[in-house]
Amino acid sequence: MDMSLSPVDELVRLRRKIAELRAREAALEAGFISSCASGRYHGLTCDLVVSHTAYQVFDISKLPPDTLGDDRYYATKQVTSIRIEEREDDALPAALNAPQIMPLLSRP
Repeated sequence: MDMSLSPVDELVRLRRKIAELRAREAALEAGFISSCASGRYHGLTCDLVVSHTAYQVFDISKLPPDTLGDDRYYATKQVTSIRIEEREDDALPAALNAPQIMPLLSRP
């Protein structure tokens, strides 16, 4: 089986690329924030605007303890996540030789 067709491995590759891009983005942004005052900075194709905004946030730590412990103020929400787990061995799982439960996803 051609591993480049596995949607699991494609997702892993995409997440790694995204992580690299986010790290580079964070480094560039940190450089602008630390060395530039508010204003517009010109690039060859775009301009970058550094601005500073202040806003109010609700500080939950200032609530009385009896309010924090009251279940009436809490709601339960369901969260679905997808986690990638590295395998310790390089052997293909037997499931790859069996029919796939999830159909292969087509690329746009």
